[in-house]
Amino acid sequence: MALLPLIAATAAATAPAPPAEDRALFAAFKGVCANVRKLDAMEHAARRGGWQAVQPSAHPNLDLLITKGIADSKRQEPDATFTGSQYRRQIGSRTLWLVLSRYRDKEGYWSNGCRIYHFEAAAPLPLAELTALMGKAPTGSVPLPEDQVKHLWEPGWKSGHSVEVSYVTGNDPVSRRFGLKGQVLMAQAIGGF
Repeated sequence: MALLPLIAATAAATAPAPPAEDRALFAAFKGVCANVRKLDAMEHAARRGGWQAVQPSAHPNLDLLITKGIADSKRQEPDATFTGSQYRRQIGSRTLWLVLSRYRDKEGYWSNGCRIYHFEAAAPLPLAELTALMGKAPTGSVPLPEDQVKHLWEPGWKSGHSVEVSYVTGNDPVSRRFGLKGQVLMAQAIGGF
């Protein structure tokens, strides 16, 4: 794994510039999710960035992610609180879904999440392109079901949060149960220690 950042950086240096639609996707992602430590700042950035607030029922996969995700979390941590919001935005040919969330347990530990889902994505974004869009090579990669990979940047754009980008075919049992499918871009921050 130590060679992965070097290989990715070399590939990014020789790769053509990412397509305009992918650059727009990442600009929208960073425009909201760079604020991941503060839920209200993310919500403000989403509205300012042209994202339209929606209910979970706006898309079947979104509904499964929100309702089943919260229900499972509440079963595991009945005293925890969950807040957040969902949005939709069209960027080029992509319909994107933004989920902002905050989890807080009874001891005061918290986790904020900022996720963009492109449920209809047919293929992952290439690693060289992700490296160029993030401005640096990933710090690691984790295997996912069906030979897919999640790329990690720790820290993400700034200290105190992480960024993950993955592609999920949606055919494994867990993905089907939670409606997880397509391209997923995520920033996360934790605190309260």
